[in-house]
Amino acid sequence: MEKFTPREWQDALISTVSKNLEEKNKIAIEAPTGSGKTSFILYLAFITGKKLIYLTRTHNEFTRLYEDNQKYFNIPALYLYGKSKLCPLKERWYDSEDDGQKNVCKGCPLKDKTIKLDLKNIRSPESFLEDIEADSTELIRQDVESKALGRDTKGNLVTIKKENVKSYCPYYSVRSNMADAQIIAMTYNYLLNPSIRFNVFHGTEGEEMIDLNECYIVFDEAHNLDSVIENFGRTLQIKTVEKAIDMLVKDFPIETYNSYDRIEANLMLENLLSNMSSTRGTDSLKLFKFSNDFASRIANLESLRTFSDEFEEKNENRPLNKRSRNYLENVYNFLYDYQRMENGSVYSTINNPEKKDLKLKLMYYDTSGYLSFLRDNSVIFMSGTMPSVDHISKVWNMENVLYLKVDSIFKNAGGLKQYHIVNGYTTLGRYRENLDDWAEMLRKYMQFAIDVYSKSDKSVLVAVPSYRILFGDTYTKTPGIGNYLPESMRANCVFENKKISYSYIEKKAKERKIIIFSVHGGKLLEGIQLVNRGKSLISDVIIAGLPLIPLDDYRKDKIKYLEKVLKKNAYNLLYYEFALIKVKQAAGRSTRSPEDTSSIWLCDDRFDEPFWQSNLLPNTK
Repeated sequence: MEKFTPREWQDALISTVSKNLEEKNKIAIEAPTGSGKTSFILYLAFITGKKLIYLTRTHNEFTRLYEDNQKYFNIPALYLYGKSKLCPLKERWYDSEDDGQKNVCKGCPLKDKTIKLDLKNIRSPESFLEDIEADSTELIRQDVESKALGRDTKGNLVTIKKENVKSYCPYYSVRSNMADAQIIAMTYNYLLNPSIRFNVFHGTEGEEMIDLNECYIVFDEAHNLDSVIENFGRTLQIKTVEKAIDMLVKDFPIETYNSYDRIEANLMLENLLSNMSSTRGTDSLKLFKFSNDFASRIANLESLRTFSDEFEEKNENRPLNKRSRNYLENVYNFLYDYQRMENGSVYSTINNPEKKDLKLKLMYYDTSGYLSFLRDNSVIFMSGTMPSVDHISKVWNMENVLYLKVDSIFKNAGGLKQYHIVNGYTTLGRYRENLDDWAEMLRKYMQFAIDVYSKSDKSVLVAVPSYRILFGDTYTKTPGIGNYLPESMRANCVFENKKISYSYIEKKAKERKIIIFSVHGGKLLEGIQLVNRGKSLISDVIIAGLPLIPLDDYRKDKIKYLEKVLKKNAYNLLYYEFALIKVKQAAGRSTRSPEDTSSIWLCDDRFDEPFWQSNLLPNTK
């Protein structure tokens, strides 16, 4: 373990931050990528001895916390994962989502079996996840072999000799160790979703395990809060409704269940399917309106609930390998939430343009409603690209927040970035209407990337607004930038995709400089850290097009809602500010230490507009 020496800004601000947190104040810290935000939070925990709830958008972001903690502090830390990831009994899971199987632990003999974890000697979060699942699986095998555990006639795991059972539940073991951890890392939804929050911070008997009022709560990459909360609502696909109808017909035939509730449940589902099937889906969010007939039917949701509950009982009495997902419950939950929805509405979109697989989404307008419970807590919001003071106070409804912009107080705390506006380029929507003009623009973007690469000191990161612009669209036969990569450059380029790993990209970047093609909002621009001996492996970032959110029905409705509540123009707060955050987030990938310097190339004519000049100057040429 290395000795931790705080940077100038960390040493100067630690007293101010800890004093304000003790007074239950809210703090927003904007510190450039590479300036040491994570090590500052660990330093805070080390100095104060307070318990920290550390929140990230994804589990992948646990890694930064783990690495800095192992390097400098070795504070007892715990990394929370959901049931579906930790449960060793995969045969119990016929629904991939935790929320889809609320009774998955019912009757499990391991539920109350927990172990003590050595929180100072946990390997990386990913390894911890693999290790604890593998260990539990092996102990189950041994217990079955020794006949301490067995299987009943339905295939359920059951206890035979309780005193000889060595197996344990990884999920409840992790939760039972929360009290011993000084730092508990989890994703946003574990704290912000009210029902999940209660389950996480209370025991199986409802007893409180962690008092949030005694903790410091830290939101890492807090610029993601709005987009995460917007998507808290349930989704419903056409195929789910179709399977719910099949389930009702098969498990509750009308000949046997000839009742008002059975007829009403069938009519409700058929009507819902008709409403969805007659809707022309697009890949943007369109406001969805149920027919008057269906709107009147969902007033009697109990008929659907009755058969959902009865199916659950039938399911539990079936052999394990014959059980199936409760599609009736999925539909019921969606409609139940829709009925009680405030400050939001239902929107339609499609998963796959070729299959036209329509999906409904419950989308919320009000971020502040999910943050209101924090008003009496000690909270830090931090990011390299924090939303504005106006956004935090108006959209999040967090007043009197201490806003600390580290780079404004301590120059070049996260390295030096020089912005350059490059004219003659755009990804403006109307430009794509003519395929010849669009193809020529994409060729120009690719050639510019190659030209920058030929002169760069290190690797080049190219950030584009969407996967469609990067890869094209086979459905509409529209090309993407990737279509114009010369064969001679292929070995020197990496394209973001679901399977690509950070370690693969880092290995290539250490071998030689490369071009990394990525997408705003994708995993590479959110968390990639390409470094060698503490210095960035990226010297140039190309912003290939302005990353504006599509002004679909949802975005327009949210802007209208906030303007009504705030009684002021909310356009910049929800439109341009989002794009500014994305640009800065991508630029931040290039500086990982105070000594790093980089060039940021803004390739879109719209960067000449006053908003961008005022927000990126004086670092713009």
